[in-house]
Amino acid sequence: MSTDINKYSRIQVIEETLKVKLPNDYASFIENEGYYNGEYYEVYGYIEEMSNPEEYPCVIWATHTYVKNNSLVQKDDIMIHFDEYLNSIVVLNCDDGGIYNIDFEERKQIAPDFQTWFEDLKRLEKEIDEE
Repeated sequence: MSTDINKYSRIQVIEETLKVKLPNDYASFIENEGYYNGEYYEVYGYIEEMSNPEEYPCVIWATHTYVKNNSLVQKDDIMIHFDEYLNSIVVLNCDDGGIYNIDFEERKQIAPDFQTWFEDLKRLEKEIDEE
């Protein structure tokens, strides 16, 4: 990637590289947090310390690596998480803002938007910690 990260915001780097327009809630997450590395779950994103956006755990890397050969992935999908339990990818559709779980046979909406999904993910982590 030839994008000079010093000249662009995190959001611009993702949008220009993946050719999408990020929904406002995910763009806010990128701007404020960059990415999430919880104890049990990880949400792919982008921060300047990721010297190569084509490497783990950048959303650019995840999208380029996992979605290119999956027929259930749509044009405006970006990969934001890998669900190890279900062995499936979780994508954010930048057109409708929905979060989808995609395995080898099915595309299923699991949240109406990133914010709802992310809040549920953090709630799940908290519940696991309390057990």
